[in-house]
Amino acid sequence: MPYSSAHLGQHQSLHTRISRLLILLSLGFFTILSASAQRTQSNAEPDYHYRNGLELFEKANYAAARYEFRQYLEPRRAGGSQTLLTTGDQNAVEAEYYIALTSLYIDEPGAELLVDRFVKNHSQHPKAGQLYGDLGTYYYARQDYTKAIDFLQKAVSQGGSSAQQTAFKYQLALSYYNTQNLQQALPLLNEVKVDANSPDAPAASYYAGVINFRNRNYNEAVADFRRVENNPTYQNQVPNWIAQSLYKQRRYDDLLTYTEPLLRRNNGAGMTEVALFTAEVFYQQNQFAKAIPYYKQYINTAGAKAPGAVKFRYGQSLFRTGAYNDAITQLKTLTGGKDTTAQYAAYTLGVSYLQTQNPTYALNAFDQAGRLTFNRDIQEEARFNHAKLQLDQNNGADAVKELTAFLKQYPDSKFENEANELVGEAYYASNNYPAAIAYIEGLKRRTPKINATYQRLTYNQGVNDFNAERYQQAVANLDKSLKFPVDNDLQQAAQFWKAESYSAGKQYDTAIPLYASISKSGSGNYAAKSLYGLGYAYYNKKDYTKALPYFRDFVNRGADADDRSQVQDATIRLADSYFVTKQYENALRSYDLAIAQNAPDKDYASYQKALILSYVGRDAEAKAQFEQVQRQYPNSRFVDESLFQKANVDFEKGSYQVAIQGFTRLIQDKPNSALIPAALLKRAIAYGNVQQYDPAVADYKRILDNYGNSDQAQSALLGIQNTLNDAGRPEEFSQVLGQYKKGNPGSTDVERVQFENARDIYSSGKYQQAIQSLLAFMQEYPASPSTNEARYFLAESYRQTDDAANALRYYNLIVADNKSDYLVRAATRAADLEIKQKNYARAIRNYQIIQSRAGSKAEQVTAQLGLMDTYFAIPKLDSATTIARDVASGGNVVAGAQNRAQLMLGKIALAKNDYKTAQSDFEKTIALAKDINGAEAQYHLGEILYRQKKYKESVTTLLKFNEQFSDFEYWKGKAFILISDNNAALDEPAQAKAVLNSIIENSSDQTIVAEAKQKLATLESKN
Repeated sequence: MPYSSAHLGQHQSLHTRISRLLILLSLGFFTILSASAQRTQSNAEPDYHYRNGLELFEKANYAAARYEFRQYLEPRRAGGSQTLLTTGDQNAVEAEYYIALTSLYIDEPGAELLVDRFVKNHSQHPKAGQLYGDLGTYYYARQDYTKAIDFLQKAVSQGGSSAQQTAFKYQLALSYYNTQNLQQALPLLNEVKVDANSPDAPAASYYAGVINFRNRNYNEAVADFRRVENNPTYQNQVPNWIAQSLYKQRRYDDLLTYTEPLLRRNNGAGMTEVALFTAEVFYQQNQFAKAIPYYKQYINTAGAKAPGAVKFRYGQSLFRTGAYNDAITQLKTLTGGKDTTAQYAAYTLGVSYLQTQNPTYALNAFDQAGRLTFNRDIQEEARFNHAKLQLDQNNGADAVKELTAFLKQYPDSKFENEANELVGEAYYASNNYPAAIAYIEGLKRRTPKINATYQRLTYNQGVNDFNAERYQQAVANLDKSLKFPVDNDLQQAAQFWKAESYSAGKQYDTAIPLYASISKSGSGNYAAKSLYGLGYAYYNKKDYTKALPYFRDFVNRGADADDRSQVQDATIRLADSYFVTKQYENALRSYDLAIAQNAPDKDYASYQKALILSYVGRDAEAKAQFEQVQRQYPNSRFVDESLFQKANVDFEKGSYQVAIQGFTRLIQDKPNSALIPAALLKRAIAYGNVQQYDPAVADYKRILDNYGNSDQAQSALLGIQNTLNDAGRPEEFSQVLGQYKKGNPGSTDVERVQFENARDIYSSGKYQQAIQSLLAFMQEYPASPSTNEARYFLAESYRQTDDAANALRYYNLIVADNKSDYLVRAATRAADLEIKQKNYARAIRNYQIIQSRAGSKAEQVTAQLGLMDTYFAIPKLDSATTIARDVASGGNVVAGAQNRAQLMLGKIALAKNDYKTAQSDFEKTIALAKDINGAEAQYHLGEILYRQKKYKESVTTLLKFNEQFSDFEYWKGKAFILISDNNAALDEPAQAKAVLNSIIENSSDQTIVAEAKQKLATLESKN
């Protein structure tokens, strides 16, 4: 509030006037001196100098006037300048007065001494009193209020009612005011303010009002201000004082009666505080809608200078009237503070964000309010709402932590009951089923709702145990779920997975009645699945006759099954069951159906079909079918089998020359095939049957030399003996036998014990000691049949000790030997290490070896996945795409393979900036399973939207991590870092920083924490 602008203006005016007069006086003084010689004759007149002094004084030529008065007095002083003049000499006394006054005006040294002397010598003269006033006015103009008070008090004490006396009183009052002596100032101002003839009356009334306001005499202040409310000097200031006075008295109705009409007439800048007090009254009366325009008027003028508390009440008014977006705009500027206003603002901001469907920002606002400790109630409610919102966002792990901490910190909270209820739900949402189960089991009272939650929790944990191959635990938790059959569908699901657990644990006799009880219901997804389970239970028991009808019923109900791959698999198992029970025509039809369905194992079905054709003597068809397998599925593990069996058809019917050609094709085209020893043996027999003894002996020797540990070695030994006899060369057999014994001496007990000891050291995890033991064994027994096995464990030991070079050396020896049972495992390990060292060509070579020697579909798919990832890394995106599509269409032969391949298809499209295709593939990945592949896919969906500058949509997508993928800490961290990037792009730096701080405080992944810290430092450097 301006307290003294009016009198400061008057001071400046008086000071300016005196300064101007001093300048004129100086100029006049030099003018008089220069003209004195021309007035010699006039000097003879007695009163010339006196009159001339008066004239110059009136013209403010004070120096010149003083000179003239001194000239006038000089002859009248009898013998000296100190001669006392008589008061009766009126002109002489006045001349002395003017000398003292002009000396004062021109700051002549000793001027105050002249004044004091004059007053002392002429105390009864009227000019003595006037001189006190003039001197007081002089010091007042110079803002030396202490000295002004000394002289003005004397001037006023002389009394009188002249206008000059009133002016002295005003000046004395303002001098008191400016020295903070309000008690002395007010009575004088009260006198002046009612003097209608005084030009100082308005100012006196204004300052009286200010003093009364400061003394909390608000009624008197209002009266004083109203006296000058139409005065041009004060009309812009008075309304603020009146409004404030009425507000201080809580005379709200009077205030509104005064201010509202005033603001309707004038809402200019001078009315800002009037608008503020009007707004504050409406706010006090909870009339928020009426308060808003007045707050807005004040805020628009005050801008950044507006107090935070006022901004908060403006924001609160907007909030209370449902203008949440406008409330957010006002309140978010206040939350960075460290005071009560910031805490209230943050809490209200959180609720506003909830109302505008922005839970992410709401979380950050409640977090800020909960961190501030100025108001415990607000802090408590903010923390509870933050925890509750975490749960609403399916961020169960954080909700558990926060709710537990809340109950500990606020044991008597009004939210205690609700918090206790939410803990169980939070555990459930966090996927921490064991903790949730333990929590509920520890409750003294369980409501039906809690029992329903318990049924689902124990069911989910049972399924998790099943997926982790903890079958006993799965049964235990599923039994718990079955004790509370609140949800009938969930009860049937629990029964089914209980049966699955027994079946997976090979307790088929226990599983079968459980499956049967579900299948008898006749409807529903689990009834169909139970047929499939029953079929497999009997199939695994090798009771194919009983397995057959269940597979058949499941295939017939295929339309009801939700897993197409299961129907395809059941079709093949049905065909297998027909095959084993010698129902060949039915088997052929089922295999044909599987092929028509494009089943993942259609290569197997085609091969099996060919086998049946060979069994039933349809040799030409069988050979054609084997040839089709080779042509249609060139990368299938059944190509080698088809080559062998096609040749074997001719072998079995005595067409030995054709069979020899067939076996030769296999041996030449597939030199690394596991069937080479068998093919060599069959070809050797065929050669012997057509009396081609030399090639027969060569094949037998090849088996004995290169495959001495194979199942065919003993047959080859017997075969070469018979062949040499038939050839009339039996004497050669002794040499062959000796050579065989030399190459296959057989393990002694000492060798076997030494190797097993080295392997035991490896198994105990003592890898350095294992390396020494295995090296010693290989050096001592270089020709041991266990050499490749020793090489494998040696390579594994080097891998475990991070010696990749030596690990690869021994893996590669196994691969190069191409005979060991450890070939596929060694090639797999070698490929992994080559990828880590970015030796992609070598990795590809190893994966191709795995494919060619794969003993099962699972091994083949594992190799395909490795090739897929390697091609993507190179990058050879088209090659990676081909493999990914093949794996994705083949189902989960390897756990998660389908998801991994589907994810890869999305990543390839993303690498090509084909966002539409990438989005479709990522969504398919998520639909397949909520595993780590789904988590990465969810992140990339957010990334696509971020790249397209769809920042809000990106945030919404990424927040689904809390709901679906909260267990995957790395990708969850990446998602929230990207949320921070989105906030920064939306020009919400406070929100971006809050997200990063939350990651830093809560993430357990140090890689993510480091990235968040770096991002935060970058953000802070920009502000």
